[in-house]
Amino acid sequence: MANLRTNNLCGEGGRNAYNGSVFFDGSSYLEIASSSDFAYGTGDFTWEAWVLLARGQATGYIFDHGNDGGTLQYESNKVRYYNSTTGNSGALYDDGGSIDYDGWHHIAVARSSGTTKLFVNGIQKASASDSHNYSAQVLTIGDYGANTGTNKWKGYFSNLRICKGHAVYTAAFTPPTSPLTVHYNSEGDETVLLCCQDFDDPTKDTAGRHTITGFGRYADSSVELVPNGGPTTDVTGWTAYNSSVAYDAGQIKITRSGGTGFSAYATITNAVIGQRYRASAQVRSPSSRCDLYVTTAVASGTLLQIFGTAGATVDLSGEFTATATTLYVFAAVDNDGDIGYYNRVSVKAADYGDALKVLPPYGVDAGNIFGGAISMNSSSWMYFPTGRTEERGRGRGVLFGGYNPSSGPAGVDEIYYLSIQSMGNAVRFSDLSTNSYSGSTTCASSTRALKAGGATGPGSANPNKTNNIEYVTIATTGNASDFGDMLAAISFNPGGGNQTRGIWMGGEAPGAPGSSAVDTIQYVTIATTGDATDFGDLRAGSSASATGASPTRMLAMGGGNPSSFFAYIDYVEIATTGNAQDFGDMSTNRNQNTGVSSNTRAIAMGGNTPSGLVNSMEFVTIATLGDATDFGDLSSGTEHTGSVNNSTRGVQVGGRFPAYVNTMEFITIATTGNSSDFGDIPKDSLAYIAGASDSHGGLS
Repeated sequence: MANLRTNNLCGEGGRNAYNGSVFFDGSSYLEIASSSDFAYGTGDFTWEAWVLLARGQATGYIFDHGNDGGTLQYESNKVRYYNSTTGNSGALYDDGGSIDYDGWHHIAVARSSGTTKLFVNGIQKASASDSHNYSAQVLTIGDYGANTGTNKWKGYFSNLRICKGHAVYTAAFTPPTSPLTVHYNSEGDETVLLCCQDFDDPTKDTAGRHTITGFGRYADSSVELVPNGGPTTDVTGWTAYNSSVAYDAGQIKITRSGGTGFSAYATITNAVIGQRYRASAQVRSPSSRCDLYVTTAVASGTLLQIFGTAGATVDLSGEFTATATTLYVFAAVDNDGDIGYYNRVSVKAADYGDALKVLPPYGVDAGNIFGGAISMNSSSWMYFPTGRTEERGRGRGVLFGGYNPSSGPAGVDEIYYLSIQSMGNAVRFSDLSTNSYSGSTTCASSTRALKAGGATGPGSANPNKTNNIEYVTIATTGNASDFGDMLAAISFNPGGGNQTRGIWMGGEAPGAPGSSAVDTIQYVTIATTGDATDFGDLRAGSSASATGASPTRMLAMGGGNPSSFFAYIDYVEIATTGNAQDFGDMSTNRNQNTGVSSNTRAIAMGGNTPSGLVNSMEFVTIATLGDATDFGDLSSGTEHTGSVNNSTRGVQVGGRFPAYVNTMEFITIATTGNSSDFGDIPKDSLAYIAGASDSHGGLS
């Protein structure tokens, strides 16, 4: 019997109850840049959240949709929704008395077919005709965006969700008792924001669509406002005031000339009014006292003053609240002719400390939930899933970027995902840092997927390739993060690997498509960020081959360079570095094909040949050398496709047939046969997609 493995075996900590909220202290708020996601037009939408109001607050904003949008707020024991069309006179109010300071309340606003309804704790409180045309606006959570600083929320939000294109609630309902999830019906009919679900990351958008900027206690305390406060190699950014300023061995040397006090300053231009900041510096004076000031004007309007000690090296620090966007950080030296040394001069958002963790008391938070299938083998034995819970039931494929003709020649930045074990359409995951298409598979462990290289410029004459590597955590949605760099800018670089190591074999160098191919093999360690390392060489420069892998061996099947297509198959042993070796041959020369694999079998799907596009698929047994064997046929001849797979099923995604399409089709890897329809990508067409999964053949 397998060992029983769980991440949490106790009476508490189940997964059915609410498990996150965000605290707002009356000085904090969150903001999201203007986006078409919030341009509902005259269509349907839903706003909802669990809210907990701090005792004694008279007015507080849940969120504000900008000057042209709507506002949801608490006011005098009531909840009120209004927009610029209805105004205050047409606002929807609850009937009063339903919101108090002693508990959580579920608030929802939903518009369906031109009628907007306000719900408090699942009870309909108001309804009115609403034809307001919502345009793209800045979204502010916990404050009124048009009058920032007034009536910020005091209390908590949990599970704040916005859905565009559909009304979740149209009549009285029982408020949800488990964490909200992302809805997706089609592009434009989906959840466009889901936040306030994580104690430790208030700026996390579970829907993976937006960057949330925090203010107050949630401002980014790593951002430095003082230019050249180190200093680096000179005193650029510092202005003398009744003094001379010079660089001296990593310090700002200030020599006072006449009088006493304010002596030199750096200008801050991007402070946020109402934000609390911490100013600090190390100061040294051989004889006189050196002080540090923060002011709102040159040599006046003091917000903070910290005194040093004469004849000593002192670390100074203190906090202040900004009252203007432009501020001045002043060094002050006591007397005429005295010298002061300043370094590590810094102004950053203040750390407010950890907030209390308070949850809506709903749902069942007890027992333990097993993430994988539980099978009953006999009347005497039951087998629980093995492995960590978050790795059980794996089967998520992630699709990075791609080329969409209607989006222009630079590709797209969207990331999508799909459940490989069940047929259906792909769903929006998040975004890459930039538009990109590459036409290659990529690499992944069971928890992390990496996308490397790609083309970022026009397809007709494309020198714009990138060397950046980005990654996502497969189990959660969210924008891609920087991982490191490849050895050089490259595209059409087929990838793969195992749980530990990600490998890319060959690729296309900068220049017009097909201008040159490289023979470089490079690798990274997936669990740690960093740049790629040289692994070895292919037998010839090649790009756009199909790849497959077992936990020990990786194959590149087919491919090509500007002068020819290849039929041969290269392989490497993943755990060791070295040049690729001859595995065998495919039945014909082909490139722009894609590959899937289980632990034992690798399959090359479709591609372009000297005779044109083909729909054939061929396979090899990874552990043994030899030529490829016929597997079956795709629905049509195909190239520029992406692919993902788990241990039993391979899915080909998008491509050109020869027109660009958004379809997906799948095969069962262990058996031969033709492909079947899987579902669609939520784009009208997409090709050159990079695909990865948490359960491919390289994983055990």
